Amino acid sequence: MTVLTRNPSNTDLLQSTKFRVVFDKFPNTTFFCTSANLPGVSLTEIVYQTSLLDVYVPGEKLLYDTLNITFLVDEDLKSWLELHNWIRGLTFPTEFEEFVNLQNVTDRSFPVIGGSGKGTGGTGMSDGVLTIHTNKNNPNIRFKFVNMFPTSVSTIVFNTGDSAENIITADATFRFAYYNYENLR
Repeated sequence: MTVLTRNPSNTDLLQSTKFRVVFDKFPNTTFFCTSANLPGVSLTEIVYQTSLLDVYVPGEKLLYDTLNITFLVDEDLKSWLELHNWIRGLTFPTEFEEFVNLQNVTDRSFPVIGGSGKGTGGTGMSDGVLTIHTNKNNPNIRFKFVNMFPTSVSTIVFNTGDSAENIITADATFRFAYYNYENLR
């Protein structure tokens, strides 16, 4: 093996501004999203005890970190209310209509790598996509999150001491079953 064969074929570095998050049925959150993370992954470990030392071996469960996004809040609060209503519909809504409305929004088909492509069957969960772009803004890698649901949407703080240029943002946290990825180039 020569030195030339050990060099990477692509030396372009990943940029933090080259991404797009898509929630199929939540267009305002999609449009106003300003940051997102690619959740880390880890696996459990099992301790194999010996008389001299403990030996760790790979476990059998995969653990995903949460998907966290930050988004701008529009003046009608539509981006924030989409997530608020989703969380409320998942819990104990005050009216049956809230639960039905959630099912109408989240129950749909979404083609997923390795998934059934049959949607989520009325569970109130949805699928989402995080697409990472190249330095030239071409789609590069797509991460598809399966059966995701929000666990929190942050507080909105109003303050008369702020200037008119201060734009309100909010954070949301999601759990999901797993994600798959596909190379687009």
